[in-house]
Amino acid sequence: MKIRDLAIRKKFILSFSILLFMMLVGGFVVGYLWNQVDEYQQIKSDVAETMMRFDNAQKIEQDFLIFGWKKIDFLEDGKSKFTEQFFSEVETVENSLEQKSNSKFVKSKALENDFRSILISVNSYKNAFDDLRKLLYTRGFKDHGLEGEMRSYVHDLQNCQSAEEKVYAFSLRRHEKDFALRKDMNYTNKLHNTADQFIDFVKGASIEEFPHMTSPYKNKTIDAIRAYKNHFDKIVQTEIAIGLNEKAGQFLKLNRNKQQTEPKISLLYQKINKQNNSLRQTASLVIGITLILLLLTVFTLVYYLRKTVSKPIIKLDNIVKKVLSGDSTAGKELDHNSNDEIGSLNRNFSLMLDNLRENLKLIKDKNESLELKAKQDELRSWNIEGLSHFSDLMKENNTNLGEFANLIISETVKYIKANQGAFFILNDETQEPVMELKACYAYNKKKYIHKKIEKGEGLVGQTWLEGESIYMTDIPSSYINITSGLGDALPRSIMILPLKTEQQIVGVIEIASFQEFEKHEQELLTELATRLGSVIESIKMQEKTQKLLEQSQEMTEQMQAQEEEMRQNMEELQATQEEMNRNQKSLQQAINFKDLQINMMNSLLDKVYEGIIFINSDYQIVTTNNYLMTDLHYNEHDLMGNTPEIIFKTSLKKRIEALQNDPNFILTGISERQEAKIMDKFNTIFDSRFVITKIEHEGAVFHAVLFNKKDAEFGKRVLKHLFQVK
Repeated sequence: MKIRDLAIRKKFILSFSILLFMMLVGGFVVGYLWNQVDEYQQIKSDVAETMMRFDNAQKIEQDFLIFGWKKIDFLEDGKSKFTEQFFSEVETVENSLEQKSNSKFVKSKALENDFRSILISVNSYKNAFDDLRKLLYTRGFKDHGLEGEMRSYVHDLQNCQSAEEKVYAFSLRRHEKDFALRKDMNYTNKLHNTADQFIDFVKGASIEEFPHMTSPYKNKTIDAIRAYKNHFDKIVQTEIAIGLNEKAGQFLKLNRNKQQTEPKISLLYQKINKQNNSLRQTASLVIGITLILLLLTVFTLVYYLRKTVSKPIIKLDNIVKKVLSGDSTAGKELDHNSNDEIGSLNRNFSLMLDNLRENLKLIKDKNESLELKAKQDELRSWNIEGLSHFSDLMKENNTNLGEFANLIISETVKYIKANQGAFFILNDETQEPVMELKACYAYNKKKYIHKKIEKGEGLVGQTWLEGESIYMTDIPSSYINITSGLGDALPRSIMILPLKTEQQIVGVIEIASFQEFEKHEQELLTELATRLGSVIESIKMQEKTQKLLEQSQEMTEQMQAQEEEMRQNMEELQATQEEMNRNQKSLQQAINFKDLQINMMNSLLDKVYEGIIFINSDYQIVTTNNYLMTDLHYNEHDLMGNTPEIIFKTSLKKRIEALQNDPNFILTGISERQEAKIMDKFNTIFDSRFVITKIEHEGAVFHAVLFNKKDAEFGKRVLKHLFQVK
């Protein structure tokens, strides 16, 4: 079978199989190479980390040798943070080297011996450091180790009695310190010579010249000198083992191991890096070759598919276009010889042309059916959007019945594109319930503003009576006219709907239009009327509640008016007191009569206000009534001379100062009623109402504070006191 005659599916499968095979082979090779690169990169990173940790261990070693070994924590047990950090770093390096030397990749690349060699060098470096640590711990410093023991022998020499002995002892100490500082063996010889001279001096000293030089004293001193010399020799031997300089002793061994290890690590890093770079170049070359081969394969497959698939399809497309343009002979150009799907398509296309005209008729019928369904869906969507719109209006405008009715009727007329509308609301507060015109749209509102319809009267009344909607298209000429800029005209249709709740009909809406209402518009109006009933009932309940609140407010205002009248009585009382003071000498009898009036008014004040406090110009209490002693439990000593804040939990001083600029207070002499917290002697807090008045007497200014506890029984108590008969 020729490749040209293969099915299109098989052609594509063959093409993509070749392409996929090359991609898989290339991908496998590239993946393997890059995996090797990643392995090298990981080994390279580990070696770099090993170099860093080894370098860090050397820094810790230097810090330890400079000052760390002289720290108390090391001198006590031979361990310190420096030694712990050093061994931690070195052991981490050893573990890493051991792990890498055992890995399959390292063994496969012949790198195992390199890692093992570095591991041996690092281990030798660690052992050399540990030996040096032990020697330094043995040597000690100041009060520890051999140097610490040396102090006891020095103490024995310092007990010498003669000046000559002290000179020898001082020379020994000086040679000891010179050796410790310079690490020069000449000072060792000098110390030995001085010790021998010291011993000879002690042996040859006569008791006549040095009375203390008894045989026991000489033996003790000579033993001390020899012990000092021998212990010094131990320190010298330890110093020699440590190394008098960096090129001797344990120092030399440590530095040699360190110098051997660093080049090995660096050489291994360079070796791995070189192999890694070489492998990267190989991988890049393979990727390039793979991409080139893939591109050549893609171009070859595209050319093959274009020749065997694309060109026949384009030819068929051109024939189809000619057929669509009306060329009846274009079908003869079809190639029926090909055995693939395109040849089959050409043969079937000829059959399709024969059936095309019959199918066009069927398609036309189907389109008409779809258009009808689309129209129905459009009307259904129109209804849903309308109901949603009116639901939003009902939620946002449900506080005032008149505004609500006006908004709903106007929006309804606009939405269904009618011309007039009226909104009637049931008024059941009259003797006989009636439907009142609450809102209208495009009516002569002045003519119908007070229109009321009884049950059964006209079409609206009939709808109210029967509870059923009325739809009319045969409108009497005397029923209604629609007014426009061109004159009056009779509507073609009217729809009247009752607004129902579960209990009753609460309203009626009437819509008139120049056009007949279609079925979907009637359905919308019917559903809207169903929803409006409950909303109207809710608004009417809100308005009733608002009226009750307004009545309550009126009663409150009446109580405030009574309080104002009492304040006016106080003003009259003050005027009466001033008149009595001016006419005191000449009108004694009148004064007695006024005194009686004052006593009666004070008695009245005691009945109206429970507490009374008088304050002088210094804001100090000068007198009170008995209420503060009997009910608030204060005594006269508590109150007299104190500020009123002992009772009131607010600053009366600030409130009195504020009243000086109050026009009403200046005019009437008494403040508006205010509220504040009061406290009795036992710290019990009460709410109170109070007023402040100003009194002038013989050139002095006083302020009176009259107050009551704030509670529900206050009004009853006032009335009871006012009409109480003693």
